Amino acid sequence: MDQRSRALGLRLALFTVTLAAYALTLGAPFQFDDRGVILRETAVHSLGWASLHGLRPLLKSSYALCWVVGGGAPLPFHVFNLLVHLLNVELVLRLYTAVTQRSSRWPYPTSLGPGVAIAGALFALHPIQTEAVAYVSGRSASLATSFQLLALLLYSEGVRSARPRFWLGYTSLAFGAALASKETSVVLPLGLLLWDYCIERSRIRAALGRFLPWLGIGLVASVVLISNERYFALLYDALGYRSLVDGLRFQLLGVSYLAQRLSLLKPLCIDPGLFLSQPGWGEVRATAAVLLLLLGLATWRARRGSRLELFGWGWCLLQVFLPFVILPRVDVINERHAYAASAALFLLVGTWCSQALEGRGRWWPLGPVAVAVVLATLTWHRTLDYRSEIALWRDTVQSAPSNPRAHNNLGVAYELAGRLPEARIAYARALKLEPRYAAARDNLLRSSRPAAAVGP
Repeated sequence: MDQRSRALGLRLALFTVTLAAYALTLGAPFQFDDRGVILRETAVHSLGWASLHGLRPLLKSSYALCWVVGGGAPLPFHVFNLLVHLLNVELVLRLYTAVTQRSSRWPYPTSLGPGVAIAGALFALHPIQTEAVAYVSGRSASLATSFQLLALLLYSEGVRSARPRFWLGYTSLAFGAALASKETSVVLPLGLLLWDYCIERSRIRAALGRFLPWLGIGLVASVVLISNERYFALLYDALGYRSLVDGLRFQLLGVSYLAQRLSLLKPLCIDPGLFLSQPGWGEVRATAAVLLLLLGLATWRARRGSRLELFGWGWCLLQVFLPFVILPRVDVINERHAYAASAALFLLVGTWCSQALEGRGRWWPLGPVAVAVVLATLTWHRTLDYRSEIALWRDTVQSAPSNPRAHNNLGVAYELAGRLPEARIAYARALKLEPRYAAARDNLLRSSRPAAAVGP
């Protein structure tokens, strides 16, 4: 069997295991935010101008396509999400070739070895990816990631072949599609500069020369986003929500939260309630110290000739730190925000593993197989929580028992299932945690009325 056939076999095996790990999500219902952005959003109930208007037009058009295909059933939405994830796995495999084989050119066919197998398995099967795949509304993260990863490949081809139509033209189209899926993709030009310097190993003057037109593109994209009335309102609220110091503190807390889930030290949670209290200075300082240490080591390694670490950590911070410090989110961060960031991190881990397993002969597949089996089992177990809204929010209140919103959402799930006594208990717990929680109070009052008095 030649190299190409073995690489194809690796890809098919990885895709098969990924499909098996996420099989249960195909029967999952719409959850939480899905009700607002899909079920009650008439603009995505048909293909046309309405789905292309406003924020995230490409994302909304993908919702409209799934709605038309399935008549509003959740199955096509979950199939689409899973296909996007498989596409991203393929892009990560090709990015590994681009990173490790500088002589390679578009379309960067999948190489074979322990590094690419482990990088692909980590990205495809790590349970932190579940929110971006199993949760329909998590599509914003996975779809935007598709176009960002494609942009990196196109940019790489443009630099290596000295063809501006790739590094500027085609990459600009991918950038536009990423922005039309999720506006935080506006950081991509900085990511391209990082790729140019770290992976293409360009001289800083050449990298900055290619970055200048991208700086202009980024500024134009920012102006277009701000010109949208709804997005301007969101920006206006976000800019005044936290001070810069508080934004740094909360986002360092968010980075610490994601790091603990990426390292499998803590359980996953769709709504951890990080916004509920001020982060402790101890954890914040420890996280900042670790990040500075990692960046310092990466910079030292870059000066000694290895720049991949600098790209990996830099890309991660661009995805999960910088945008949310400038424009803080109420929720601080969610696990789906690790989706794009993890691609670079897992590429880095893959190269480390490749170096460690080099020279192991025919026994090297045992490492990637073990990683894939363990991660697939963990992911399959996590997808059990997405079987129903009740299961999801039960798990959430166990992981974040002090989050009143999680208890309120569990109450809503119980009420939708006709389990009113349990719904009232959940609403009461939410109010006990936060007596000023208006939604929980209204829900408790409504669910406590006699059946004859309940309105339509």
